[in-house]
Amino acid sequence: MARHFVDTNVLVYAFGEDEPRKRAIARDLVESGDALLSTQVLSEFANVLTRRLGFAPAEVRAHVASIAGNCEVVPLSPAIVGDALRIMERYRYGFYDSQILAAALAGGAALLYTEDLQQDQVIDGQLRIESPFRLRARERAAAYRAGRRHAAARS
Repeated sequence: MARHFVDTNVLVYAFGEDEPRKRAIARDLVESGDALLSTQVLSEFANVLTRRLGFAPAEVRAHVASIAGNCEVVPLSPAIVGDALRIMERYRYGFYDSQILAAALAGGAALLYTEDLQQDQVIDGQLRIESPFRLRARERAAAYRAGRRHAAARS
């Protein structure tokens, strides 16, 4: 698997209870050994878990430590902030999204897994944006064929 950067929205699914399919995919990405994230992602993740999902700070602290142990963490730096401003101008993303993109590039990621940015866009010729939860055409076709066979068997 290529080195990939995990955005906050994907990371949060790894700890949610509402969508087991997305939880499994997110956990696989984080635990793959090829995952990168930034200190920004860890901060946003901690904020979402405590403020929106009601996790206790001690529990969140343990999750952050576990994630940081499984993933390479790209610390934000003045160079990343500067690159975020360049990305913001060129691609017209907001500053914090641009900072995620800049951190992913700085970490050498080939993929950025997120639900928030333009699917399949390539940044600076090296970083492709992808939702890990979106079914590809071949997967949709296989699911459709399986559903048709199942329906035919019931007839």
